[in-house]
Amino acid sequence: MTYSWPLNVIAPNFEPGTVGGAGEVMVQLTNGFLRQHSNIRIYLNQSAARQFPQWSDHIIKIRTASMDRPTSKAAAMLHLDLAGGWILPPDGISWFPFGAMMPFYFRGKGVVTIHDTIDRDLPGQLPVVERYFRRIMIPRTTQQCAVITDSNVSRDRIRRHYGVEATVIPLASVPLPPPIAVELPFCPYVFYAANGWPHKNHKFLLEPWCRNKRLRKSALVFTLGPKLGALAPLINRARMEGIEVVLTGRLSLPQLAAYYQGALCSALPSLYEGFGLTVQESLSANCPVVLSECAELTESVPSGYPFIVPLKHDRWAEAILSIQHAPPTDLQQWVTSKTWAEVATEYLKVFDLVHRATTEQRVRFKSRIIDAGEPARTI
Repeated sequence: MTYSWPLNVIAPNFEPGTVGGAGEVMVQLTNGFLRQHSNIRIYLNQSAARQFPQWSDHIIKIRTASMDRPTSKAAAMLHLDLAGGWILPPDGISWFPFGAMMPFYFRGKGVVTIHDTIDRDLPGQLPVVERYFRRIMIPRTTQQCAVITDSNVSRDRIRRHYGVEATVIPLASVPLPPPIAVELPFCPYVFYAANGWPHKNHKFLLEPWCRNKRLRKSALVFTLGPKLGALAPLINRARMEGIEVVLTGRLSLPQLAAYYQGALCSALPSLYEGFGLTVQESLSANCPVVLSECAELTESVPSGYPFIVPLKHDRWAEAILSIQHAPPTDLQQWVTSKTWAEVATEYLKVFDLVHRATTEQRVRFKSRIIDAGEPARTI
């Protein structure tokens, strides 16, 4: 299908070194858009632009302050929101892949992707600056733009917190490249590929090893760096008890593939997620994954997946030991068949609907949520 309108990917807040799954989604979708649409402008900060030479013909560089820490990133984003309206062209569709990045005086046609509502659900898990930044900007963004999200759980949260309806477009699995040679632990290991956010619940995973000595034949491998914060004393305690805890730091995709393929299993004891990208990532690498009953994770696998476990230490120990004794051999049945090309096509259809709608039609197109006794709100 040929689209007459330009697509503007608005991502000056994209910092590949600090953004996890949401950044991977943005990269995969942008690659998909470039294969299906000829007129694309990608707005990146100067640091991110250097890392994507394959997009160079489409990139418009936006100079920003440092975004290497949560507080400085929130401050830089606030500055862009207050003074960044000049960067946006008046024509076409502007896509905001990271939720809150929209200038105050944006008046174009926009679509925003919101992966989670953690600022409303678990506000204490976010730095104060980022928490209040989201509180200010996301409600305003949802009133200006059509909304896309990844799961039914996130759609329901967006409806509850912001009073708007989101289009659900489930994600594909991130394609991992062939693994490269890395120095893996000599013993079996359980792999947790996650940043050190409190809601990722690393501390829970340490406790079964401290309680059950049978697990200590296996190591724990975390993709964490030296800045451990509150996790440092917990990891030190585990090591003093003879538990091998390996910290890899940030991994490249080929390194990630190697760690998945060498693992006994991966683990996701999350308290909260916006989407379950890591679940499919692990299964695609033929690595079984033990999941918490977090709804966003369970939605990312077909019903009947055998390793969804309540957050109880003894149940997790049993699940991991069962995999050690009898590794599953049919993991591909749980891998999604959806491709990123299909996800990009679904996004482009939403963009096209928003573009073709007149102002009056846009009001009708963006669904109304009516609470009992309250007037309707529109996106």
